[in-house]
Amino acid sequence: MTGRLLTLHVRSRGASMFVVGVGVITLLAWAAGTWLASRPYFDGPAARVPVVALAPLLAALLLGPTLAGADEDLEHSTPLPWRAWRAGHLLVAAFVTAMALSLAGLRESHTFGAHALVRNALGCIGLVVGGAVLLGARLAWLPAFVYVCAVYAAAPRQPGTVVAAWAWPIQPSTTATSWLTAATIFAVGAAGYVHGGARASAGRRYRPRR
Repeated sequence: MTGRLLTLHVRSRGASMFVVGVGVITLLAWAAGTWLASRPYFDGPAARVPVVALAPLLAALLLGPTLAGADEDLEHSTPLPWRAWRAGHLLVAAFVTAMALSLAGLRESHTFGAHALVRNALGCIGLVVGGAVLLGARLAWLPAFVYVCAVYAAAPRQPGTVVAAWAWPIQPSTTATSWLTAATIFAVGAAGYVHGGARASAGRRYRPRR
């Protein structure tokens, strides 16, 4: 029975498309990162900053539509422990995303490589999940997209505690503050989603979350 429910859950959330999309992004990130780092007119491994910032963002955006079903009221009318299901859904998705993206940066894992990709995957997923709680699954992508793009365009590259706290997507993975910020964003977003799920779409009746 549990296996059948799991299959139905995966199909209803479009999980297969999410996995395929993350795989494609990983391949593109590996190719782009390798090309950028090998150009003599760029700054070696540090040239991978665009990949480190944008690849986790794109992967996290793919997660947004999977955070709610096509009919949320119908789903939540079933006698299932939805908090446990949401926690499992999110943790598996975060693990798959982080591990897949880390493969794209193994060649230089410490310099804008695997470690930074994992950190940014967690932070971007936290932003997307928080967006789903506040805005619904359809608009879950918006906060992460706006924030990461704004940081990439405006933030200084010089390390510093204050800069690392708000410009974590473009900081070296050796900056502890950037990890703390990304982990906090993920934890807060995950807690909100596990507790209440994605916000119901406009026009649907509110139904208490289980």
